Amino acid sequence: MDLNILNEKIYLLDGSFMSGISPYVDIESVIKHPLWGSNLLYNSEKTIVCGHKDYIRAGVEFLTTCTYQASIEGFQKYLGLNYEKSYELIKKSVAICRRAITEENSKRCIQIMGSVGSYGASLRDCSEYNGNYIDSMNFKELYDWHRPRIQALVEAGVDFILFETIPSVEEANILLNILTEFPNQKACLSFSCKDGIHLSHGETFASAVEKFWSNNSQLVAIGFNCLHPKFITPLLNSVKTKNVNFIIYPNGGGIWDNVQNCYDNTQIYEISIDDLNLWRKKGMKIFGGCCKTDPSDIARLRNLIDTLNV
Repeated sequence: MDLNILNEKIYLLDGSFMSGISPYVDIESVIKHPLWGSNLLYNSEKTIVCGHKDYIRAGVEFLTTCTYQASIEGFQKYLGLNYEKSYELIKKSVAICRRAITEENSKRCIQIMGSVGSYGASLRDCSEYNGNYIDSMNFKELYDWHRPRIQALVEAGVDFILFETIPSVEEANILLNILTEFPNQKACLSFSCKDGIHLSHGETFASAVEKFWSNNSQLVAIGFNCLHPKFITPLLNSVKTKNVNFIIYPNGGGIWDNVQNCYDNTQIYEISIDDLNLWRKKGMKIFGGCCKTDPSDIARLRNLIDTLNV
């Protein structure tokens, strides 16, 4: 799957993991668990497979592992596992994706994105939407926390690493430094943004793209996720760097309220074919959904994308 050659094609990523598994589990109990959906790797593989298969049937070309909030420390603390078993549990997420792909027997070429969420996601205080923790942590702390799970996903044979909901340039820089230790591994880098110009931590999206895109041969796409779709066009317009492959997967239209720690769901937005066509012309290569999107939303996007990809 060469994103550089197929300049006009849009590839479809899956949607929210939580929305995908909601028909098969008590979703409230999953949300309340300190490990969020990654807890299911330990005790409910079947639930994960069912969610993945629904997205495969919806027509995705990229399937994401349920490791957004997974970490060695988290599995040790909340599941009582030792280091080795925690490490193997992260690797298991890739095998589960493969199981779903095999069982569903789709005719599409489906590749696996290994989800690596920001450190803030593990704090369970919505820090991925402000990145404030970066100001009080040093390089080594973040490096030591991120590296084992990246290594586990690489060893498991994931097709791409997906660094997602990254709120700051500094954390992105640490992640990409770790990536260089695995020179054959390709990756996508997706930021969290607070408006049509800035990352959640305050740096501009344009400066982040300029810093990372042209200087990293391991990146196949760079972009943003879990934001209101109304911010997509201004963010893309802000970038002056040429020939960028963008990955974009907005939420269902909610805007995160940092004061109330919840989504304002009064601004639901339905993506149109005109939206997709505009973003494609600006370099979008991969599109999907984040929070508040489910397999039915992804199936609808599949139909729109197929129309454009003809």
